[in-house]
Amino acid sequence: MRIKKYSQWIVFGVIICMPGLVFGQQNQRENAFSYDSALEFEEDQSVYQPVSLDYVNTSCDTTDEAGTCCVDELCLPECQCCNFLEQFLMSRSPIYPSMNSQRIRVGGWLDQGFTGNFQKPSNNFNLPVTFNDRSNEYQMNQLYLFMEREVDFGGDELDWGFRADLLYGTDYFFTTAIGLETNTDGSAHWNSSDGPRRSGGNTFAMYGVALPQLYAELYIPWLSGVSVKAGHFYTPIGYEKVTAPDNFFYSHSYSMQYGEPFTHTGILSTFQVSDQLQLLAGIARGWDAWEDPNDDAELLAGIGWVSSDQATNVNLALSSGDQDTNVDASANRTIISFVLSHQFNDCLTYVFQSDFGIQDNGAINNQFQVVPAKWYSINQYLYYDVSDTLAWGARFEWFRDQDFSRVVQLSPPFASGGNYFELTVGANWKPHPCVTVRPELRFDWSDTSSPLLNVQGPYRNFQADYQVLLGGDVIIRF
Repeated sequence: MRIKKYSQWIVFGVIICMPGLVFGQQNQRENAFSYDSALEFEEDQSVYQPVSLDYVNTSCDTTDEAGTCCVDELCLPECQCCNFLEQFLMSRSPIYPSMNSQRIRVGGWLDQGFTGNFQKPSNNFNLPVTFNDRSNEYQMNQLYLFMEREVDFGGDELDWGFRADLLYGTDYFFTTAIGLETNTDGSAHWNSSDGPRRSGGNTFAMYGVALPQLYAELYIPWLSGVSVKAGHFYTPIGYEKVTAPDNFFYSHSYSMQYGEPFTHTGILSTFQVSDQLQLLAGIARGWDAWEDPNDDAELLAGIGWVSSDQATNVNLALSSGDQDTNVDASANRTIISFVLSHQFNDCLTYVFQSDFGIQDNGAINNQFQVVPAKWYSINQYLYYDVSDTLAWGARFEWFRDQDFSRVVQLSPPFASGGNYFELTVGANWKPHPCVTVRPELRFDWSDTSSPLLNVQGPYRNFQADYQVLLGGDVIIRF
């Protein structure tokens, strides 16, 4: 496959495998985010993006004057739909104009960046930071394409829609689902297994393809609007998102990386009760799972509220259901996420997030007994819009991996700590409506260690208790 050839060309380093010590627990694979290591045990009016439950239409309406100009000419600032791919298909494709007349549209973006690590880890990874996880190396994180027909949410008639997303790049690894991009044993399905990344006992290439969304949607004109989504879709849990244009920062929080699911497969309903109140309810097949070998189901639920002046948003989301663990093939995992955002004025916005998660039979205590594993976090974001094209932002996070089950997986008898902190400052600069530049400086530190296993900390290939990253990326929407 061509993907394999590209991956072999791009991946320069091959690192020695380290069994036992692993990063993370996402993608329904309890030893996920394990990497090769040299360590052995011996030694819109704002750049700020809306919170998760907001139902935002970001497409350009081609019925108005600005929208028509976007299709017929260049993308204008007053439109900001950046539909260059759509323009090309409208003029070159024999079938796309008729598809577009039925409100079917395509689009995407290219996200690529570089992260400098001042400590130069020997395995070339910035772990436990993921997504921009490669140190001192270029990454094409996302070449992202989508096709969709958005439902007319809030309309007076029954409507239907769909969405299909395709992601190629280094971020594919973090959005894989069991039974889709990976087999039920966790091995790579259609991507190359020749690479430095590891999950469980399987290896993965640096670059690959993922299908993070594939769903149909039905809109029902009841209350202030009801939609029912069926298929594979991004999680409503949390604040940060996989899709690069929907985040202020290039890097991600620990909460998003290790404490929350990325995708679900199932049915999710959105009830717009009023202009200020929105409810979510659904059922899915577990965290990051296209197929569930044990046919366990999980509940998805949420409530969103926005103030009458649109300045304050409050979102509470829940996922609860049986998940597979190393110890128990059917153990309950529950995650509750609270997000509050408040816009103080036209320039200043604050966001607060707190997660709490618990996994039954997910850890081993000091008496070597199987016990529930818990994790929780507090994230704070502050954004300041300097102008229409420039904004500054800061993020401070405390993530508590109480039982060493989410980030660095260790047995409590041999480890201490479990606290992870990060402070990130950065900017968003838009030299063009379709181009966003996101530089950032990030400082991580943690008290997690295991002297018996020669783990001085989770950074610099498990030999440091802090890490400093200077990086950034460029997003080009088309």
